[in-house]
Amino acid sequence: MSIAVVTFTDLAPNADLVLRPGKNLRTGEGQFQARFKHATSLEEDVLTLASAVFASDLAFKRGLREQFTRTIDLTVPVVNLAAFQGIRDELVYILFILSHDAWNIRFSQKPGSPEIPCTDDCNVPGKVLLFSGGLDSLAAAVRYAESEEAVQLVSHTTGNQTVATAQASLFKYLDRTYTGKLDRIAVRVGGVNRPQYPFLSDENREETQRTRSFLFLCLAALTARRRGIHDVVVIAENGQLAIHLPLTAARISAFSTHTAHPEFVARMGPMLTQLLGFRINIENPFLYMTKAEVIEALAKSHSEIIPVAVSCWKASRIAGGKNHCGFCIPCLVRRIALEYRGMTIDEYQRDILSEKVGKLDSDDDGKRNLMELAEFVCTFANSAPLAEMEVLYPELVSQYYDGTRAVDMYRRFAVEARSVFDNYRYIRKLVR
Repeated sequence: MSIAVVTFTDLAPNADLVLRPGKNLRTGEGQFQARFKHATSLEEDVLTLASAVFASDLAFKRGLREQFTRTIDLTVPVVNLAAFQGIRDELVYILFILSHDAWNIRFSQKPGSPEIPCTDDCNVPGKVLLFSGGLDSLAAAVRYAESEEAVQLVSHTTGNQTVATAQASLFKYLDRTYTGKLDRIAVRVGGVNRPQYPFLSDENREETQRTRSFLFLCLAALTARRRGIHDVVVIAENGQLAIHLPLTAARISAFSTHTAHPEFVARMGPMLTQLLGFRINIENPFLYMTKAEVIEALAKSHSEIIPVAVSCWKASRIAGGKNHCGFCIPCLVRRIALEYRGMTIDEYQRDILSEKVGKLDSDDDGKRNLMELAEFVCTFANSAPLAEMEVLYPELVSQYYDGTRAVDMYRRFAVEARSVFDNYRYIRKLVR
């Protein structure tokens, strides 16, 4: 599929989708300028690229099996052409890590004055944190606020009112609890369908949103540069979903998401540093922690706000007053973590753990997810040596994280999951 970003005065090129900033593409420039008074040409270029990548990801649905991977040709006009040409190859590889699509990105010259390189090497203490509205980013915000560090929260919003409301409500709670220690900027980015400038309707968009974390980190990096904060731009994600070993062989390669994968995190910092001319360090403080470990402090001291946080991939499409479907992998991981910490919340549209899973249809998504998660738990419930686990999961051999610590983390998760599953008569036998 071919996508072209053009200015309003340009003639529409021969492309499957034409994105026009300010028309059918929200770049977030308005909110950025409202906070920082103006946007330089380089900042405008980065916002255009990040929003175009995210919109392109949503614009074309994936196929099944061998058609899951897409080929995406994207052309983006930028003022600072030399800066973007210098990171193009690394950018393409990073997007491949994230989405497992074949990206071909071209940059064209846009009229304007390139940004003058900044020579100010300021280093303001504090953290810039990706604030998604989920439990992990909430836990990180609490962790840094209680350590007396100033925290700049960066949120990305779309038309998903469930997530936007969660982000706003969580920040209101944090601001009330830790007065003066946190600030938040929220930027709305993405494609929008307008009468003369079409984009896909919500029901026709790709749901996986795998490039969201690329967009998120670009917004955070621009914010960090404006605030003068080098250390640290934080992507807070529990190790289970960051390393994200495939639950089964059917989920290997393209079928496992890498939105916070250690390789992606390790490569984004240097690329953004080169592009922006400002040192950006990115870390994940929860890389070797299970979700139950991440939320331990929240469950003890902030349990009243936990139901507000949203973890579900399908949050905006759930009816009946619930904000979690109950059967996607993030919902199952969340439920295990909460119940392991003694919290049972009526927030799931479907109570899959109480169903007679064995009698469900074989093509039932809830059954498939739960059965594969149970198989994964059983695999890590044993004490096989690391070498044997590396045969089962070649991804454990990596220069970007410690395989031994990862296996230990997954084994702790297996203990947590089994203790929760033991409370459900139809499920406990799956992990014994």
